[in-house]
Amino acid sequence: MNQHLCPTCVIDTDTCTALRDVPDGLLAVFCLACAERGSGVLARLADPEDAEWFAEMLEVAWQAPLGNVSEDTLIDILDQFEMKSESLNTEDPDSKGFFIDQCAMLIVNAIAVHLNPSAARAEMSGQTLETILGTFDFMLSRVQSVIVRPGLQESPVGRLQRLEQEAQNSIVDSLKELATQQRGIADSDFLVNMRNTSSPVRDEMAAATDEVSDIAGWGDV
Repeated sequence: MNQHLCPTCVIDTDTCTALRDVPDGLLAVFCLACAERGSGVLARLADPEDAEWFAEMLEVAWQAPLGNVSEDTLIDILDQFEMKSESLNTEDPDSKGFFIDQCAMLIVNAIAVHLNPSAARAEMSGQTLETILGTFDFMLSRVQSVIVRPGLQESPVGRLQRLEQEAQNSIVDSLKELATQQRGIADSDFLVNMRNTSSPVRDEMAAATDEVSDIAGWGDV
């Protein structure tokens, strides 16, 4: 995951610190929620066939914490992604393929954290998605007027990145609350709720991706 995309974005380190208090068995849920929101970008940028494959991969990833997917199946998905990513243009940080790869990596990271829980690796999901959205905010700010009331300073964090920070904070709070109930794993109802909670921000990201794509000329690629 590349986190050096946006020259101006400010990463929320408080969320990263809070993740260290989340039980290992719940860290993948944080990553899954990031991947769900990032799937809004994938749905708009990836070719239809690839977008469908990424959506299927995300569905499988959401089933993993429930024990519905074997470890061999998950490892096979990671191997398949590695081969698929070779067909994307990931070297140019301004390319459509680069952003597709970064958002798809959010799904990969969720699976990896499920297989080998790590707070540091879970932090990467949040930081990567924030940086992607910080880049989008930066691109959009060059063509959109921002009105700031007299006496107030413009926030260093753009609208999309701020939405993501709020979403991450909400998920972490929910995970910590679940942990206080002495539940180190998430059941189906909890996962459905976390996924539904992520849906509105995912849709916001999808709509913004259309605007960014027009600005960058990705629709012609």
